[in-house]
Amino acid sequence: MSRNIEIEFKEVPRFEPGSVEALNYLDEEGFVVFANVLDGQQTAHALELMWDYLEGLSTGIDREDKNTWTDDKWPTAVHGGILPSYGVGHSEMQWYLRDIDNVSKCFASIWDTDELLTSFDGITIWRPWTFREEWKTNLGTDWLHIDQHPLGRPGKHCFQGVLNLMEVTSYTGGNVMIPKSHKRFVNIPEQYEERLARIHPSIDHFRFPKDDPLLSDTQPIVALMEPGDLMIWDSRTIHCSSHGIEEPPNSNDLLRVGSLICMMPKSKSNEEVISKRKQAVEDRTSTTNWSDRFINADEFPQILSVEDRAKYQWPAKPQLNEKQRKLVGW
Repeated sequence: MSRNIEIEFKEVPRFEPGSVEALNYLDEEGFVVFANVLDGQQTAHALELMWDYLEGLSTGIDREDKNTWTDDKWPTAVHGGILPSYGVGHSEMQWYLRDIDNVSKCFASIWDTDELLTSFDGITIWRPWTFREEWKTNLGTDWLHIDQHPLGRPGKHCFQGVLNLMEVTSYTGGNVMIPKSHKRFVNIPEQYEERLARIHPSIDHFRFPKDDPLLSDTQPIVALMEPGDLMIWDSRTIHCSSHGIEEPPNSNDLLRVGSLICMMPKSKSNEEVISKRKQAVEDRTSTTNWSDRFINADEFPQILSVEDRAKYQWPAKPQLNEKQRKLVGW
């Protein structure tokens, strides 16, 4: 029997990038928030670059006119408002944010190395659902999941991140976390032996039913955050995203913008994957959060099923500086 799961919107500790206290919190809770990773000027510039990308798709999107933010013009979204394709992983916005020292500093502190590879992830954008009801994103309790196969990838493997460009409140919604749930990851194979047998070990997505015992004694939370905060979580932590629990006060603005960024040690990858990553820059291919394997996000079924996807004008090939090239694998 399913139960009613309520999400709590709450303040959580916010740590300085790279602090030891942050690493201890991440190890204990399964997620952590780094404060002020971006300053106000960097955040504002990233938002401008986001609109440059959207308008550059040449479908008629106008940042000043929300009547043009309709689904026929908007890039295809998956999993609660994530834009994964159409060159977004190599947009100027994404490369600008990956290049900011505080961003790589946070991941370097977690992995204890500066030799990192970045994902070519997309961005999360939520349009104002008070203007159009169909823009309302998923309720968080409907798709709580982990992004790591319990049998294919046992133990600690990946830390995912979302760099928030707007405030996270009870009306915007945001990322949902079940604190400490990463510690129960080891028990999942026994609990779901039959179901896991049907999921290929390379598929790093496992969704939990509402009546799962793992959800029964810890309340899911949405951490309240400021623009420029970076949330990083262990891929074994049960999580998702959810719309807010209050009606937004202003229907003229976007509700949420987040840059999806994941950095992993280069030592976890190999020459075959790195070669594909270099070609991905040439082809402007976006990927998932994993940088130790190559998963082409442009081949998601939700993208391939779009019959008129050729209408989107992809951004130009990125011109990378030395640090950015290093994050690719050069």
